Amino acid sequence: TKLILLDSLLQEISDIRYHNNSMEMSLKHHIVDLERCGPVSCYLQGDLEKQREDVVFLTVHDVGCTYLRWYDFVMNEAMDDIRKRAMFIHVALPGQEPGAEDLPDEFQFPKMKHLGLNLVSILDHLRIPRVVGLGDGAGANIITRFGMSHPNRVHGIVTINNSATRLGATRFVERLKMKIQKIKPEDSKSVNKKNVAKFAEAYKKWTEILPDLNKRINFDVLLIAGVKSKYVEDTKIIHKEMAPGLCSMIKVEDVDHPLSETPARVAEAVLLFSQGIGLMPSLVRRCSRQGSTEGHESYSDGRKKSLTSDREKELMDPSLKHHIVNLEKCGPVSVFIQGDLEKQKDGVVFLTVHDVGSSYMSWRDFVMDSSMEDIRKRASFVHVAIPGQEPGASDLQKNFVFPTMKDLGLNLVSILDYLRIPQVVGLGDGAGANIITRFGMCHPARVHGVFTINSTAQHNLGRFMEKLKEKMKATALDGKLFLNEKNVSKFAEAFKKRTEILPELNKKINFDFLLMAGIKSKYVEDTEMIHKEMAPGLCSMIIVEDVSEPLTETPGRVSDAVLLFCQGMGLMPSIPRKFSRQGSLISQDSGYGERI
Repeated sequence: TKLILLDSLLQEISDIRYHNNSMEMSLKHHIVDLERCGPVSCYLQGDLEKQREDVVFLTVHDVGCTYLRWYDFVMNEAMDDIRKRAMFIHVALPGQEPGAEDLPDEFQFPKMKHLGLNLVSILDHLRIPRVVGLGDGAGANIITRFGMSHPNRVHGIVTINNSATRLGATRFVERLKMKIQKIKPEDSKSVNKKNVAKFAEAYKKWTEILPDLNKRINFDVLLIAGVKSKYVEDTKIIHKEMAPGLCSMIKVEDVDHPLSETPARVAEAVLLFSQGIGLMPSLVRRCSRQGSTEGHESYSDGRKKSLTSDREKELMDPSLKHHIVNLEKCGPVSVFIQGDLEKQKDGVVFLTVHDVGSSYMSWRDFVMDSSMEDIRKRASFVHVAIPGQEPGASDLQKNFVFPTMKDLGLNLVSILDYLRIPQVVGLGDGAGANIITRFGMCHPARVHGVFTINSTAQHNLGRFMEKLKEKMKATALDGKLFLNEKNVSKFAEAFKKRTEILPELNKKINFDFLLMAGIKSKYVEDTEMIHKEMAPGLCSMIIVEDVSEPLTETPGRVSDAVLLFCQGMGLMPSIPRKFSRQGSLISQDSGYGERI
């Protein structure tokens, strides 16, 4: 019954548009004999001689498509810059070329594992050392197998609507139905339906590779899936199986098939991925307006710093591990890990967010203060760098829309998801205090508690620009942070437009909350207002006398408060508390038995 259904479906399939002979003549055609697979056609797009030692992409198409699907993607205007600097090898699986004759009745279509294993013969034939693999649908499964079999022949792989489990096979016929609904009558010209049936039957019988992914993949993998696709769950399963630091996931909203429906989004992801592994660093990333994405995307280690300016690299602390995580509605955000995350993932992890006019280095410097030594040895810190706020950062693009405080707070959770961190203690200063509070409100189960400095929960009351001018003036005199003033102004404008969260605090916060403010700060009244709004037993307030910025002016007092806060929640109970002599405190404590 399944065969009859599949045959009837395939009588209607063909999503390949007609391409004239002049297009086909622009591609160089090779036929390579693959062991246990037979002769396979390859079409070269670009100048192989120029690119053999540089960036070469190897593409594999889906069932019901041909290599022209990838050709069309490469010819999209969003791929102009990449196309000029790379070349593409498009694999046409047996009998799947446009206008192909029937495969012989006795022809046994190669298994997915044999195709994945033997694609390496194409690289050997063309004398190409390494490629970036690109696979769509069934092609995603094949290119994943290729990378697993020959990890030293790939820089990394990008897959779309991938599956690595037998569950994917059961969804296959449903997926063909969806493709049929989108086929236009005029598009039924190039696919040999009998040959597609053979490919489809072979694909349905693939062996599961999920248990072997983590054992055999030591290169970067980017998973892309359309939210409307039947393969979103399969993509999530693959992402969950992979080790942190290697695999990233992007879900494209409102589409089934990202490659054909939102090519600009895919092009953007391919460029970001390539630059994350050190390829094509000079290309400028274009922000696509095609759809939106929900991403768990990370590019770690020293080789992943190509997205940053030379000046920014120069100013980075080499002791910190650098990741770039794509946040929905916010874009790529740099994250710097201080401490051994693998040891502390199930222990104490702090998530920090900096103020406007500061950078993640303000939190890094605080953690390196001598007063934090005991905590530093027993915890790790994930420092978030808000877009364009890294020291030495290049100008944000003119058309860059700075994320709202609401979107930043909501989507910081993607950082925890990617790094596999179940819960954090949130630390925020100034604007970062507002963001980390929103994060806790949106995801209360992901925080032990939140500690904020100079926070505000109201909309802009006009005090902000005065504070920022003072801070930027002090920064200029200090001469240490090398902040990009244009980028800082974008952050400042976004913070000024923040929405009020004061009425929601008591409804959404069910975790411990510690407020700190410098008595000379413009935000003492805001802090008191938040404290008054909160239910007794959850929120405590500390006012530090004689200072405006406790984080930088009295780090010893802040570290005292951080330790007391953590121990009040049952974290790091063995650390003896050291009393700082930096300044004096006025404390209103509604959650802990000890006053500072």
